[in-house]
Amino acid sequence: MSILSKTMCRKYSASGHSSLDGRYRITIYDAMDDMEEDWALVAEGKDIFFSPEFLRVVEKFPASGIKPFYGIVYDEDRPAGILYFQSRYVRLAENLRNPGDEEQGIFRGISSLMRKAVVRSINFETVVCGNLMVTGRYGFCFNDTIARDEQFYLVIKSTEVINKYLTGKDIKPGLVLIKDFFEEDVPSEGEYHKGFTKFSVQPKMILEMDPSWHTFDDYLDAMKSKYRVRARNAIKKSADITRVIFDETDIANHRETIHSLYRNVSDQADFNAFILHQNYFEKISEALGKNMRFTTYWRKGRMVAFFTSIRNYDILDAHFLGYEPAENAECQLYLNMLYDLVREAIDIRATKVDLSRTAVEIKSTVGAVPHEMYLYLRHTNPLLNKAVETVLSFVKPTEEYVIRSPFREEKED
Repeated sequence: MSILSKTMCRKYSASGHSSLDGRYRITIYDAMDDMEEDWALVAEGKDIFFSPEFLRVVEKFPASGIKPFYGIVYDEDRPAGILYFQSRYVRLAENLRNPGDEEQGIFRGISSLMRKAVVRSINFETVVCGNLMVTGRYGFCFNDTIARDEQFYLVIKSTEVINKYLTGKDIKPGLVLIKDFFEEDVPSEGEYHKGFTKFSVQPKMILEMDPSWHTFDDYLDAMKSKYRVRARNAIKKSADITRVIFDETDIANHRETIHSLYRNVSDQADFNAFILHQNYFEKISEALGKNMRFTTYWRKGRMVAFFTSIRNYDILDAHFLGYEPAENAECQLYLNMLYDLVREAIDIRATKVDLSRTAVEIKSTVGAVPHEMYLYLRHTNPLLNKAVETVLSFVKPTEEYVIRSPFREEKED
């Protein structure tokens, strides 16, 4: 570790170094500027959502109620891992709009009342190891020399450290959430994560790009005829839509309209943990430069929709979007956004398009496949922790959907 990094540790770490076991120790920081050099040593080349540029924007222009914290895990004096935490006070009644499936029959009314009572009672300071704004395992990253299960053990020990650190700031964590794991990333069952409840919500939708797709027509030709017809009909309905790519200056000049379009969508989500800062899009555009594209849709002289995409090395990530509901229904804007993401992925030769969660069925119609992701939740109070699994099953939003298979297995005659 450099002399500068050592100085930073002494100057800015209110908690000092905390031991995780005999070999590793962790230091907690409040700001990316305090330890960017050591963070970058682990994060460089891994994933754009771990980059200092992205996380600094999230920190300086935070979504509602979110406060980030950072941890560096040291092996002796060398950075061996990074951890990203977000603290947020969760009032479930404000975030959850459609808790659970309604029971049928005589108990329907009673069950509904009970759900509402449970939802109103869940108000906790929550520590998230991960990023609420991005679907994926963005809570930690370690050097490849540290095995998967050992990484999870270090994460669990680190959550104990961050809890003590926040308590020292008069923030008393109730819930600890670790998100999101693909099946192959799930740690082996072991004593170190006993007490955590493993659960899943909606799957992550990923479109694997075929290397033979060099044009959008190649992509359409790979589809079964009814999905090809569906795509062409949707494109026809958007014939009078004009697409304009914005830079950060354009975004700033249309900030209020963009935020209003974003809220049209975010306010309708079954679960919405935050509201983006009004300056978020322009600052992310400024920070990521050519790795972010901000596409606006115009009709009859008005902006009616937008979507953002982030080039994450060889993956194209769909980010936030917004639209006018009436225009979306008439012009099939959302479906056209998905097709435009495919076009962009073909242009940049991406290996896959990460479409995140939600709208599972419509995403499957463009070829995305569901990948289950798992989260781990624990209450810091052992007695309340015993009820976590029951409460999750009671209030967790559910969605019925059918997974479509739009591609042909072999070419049609």
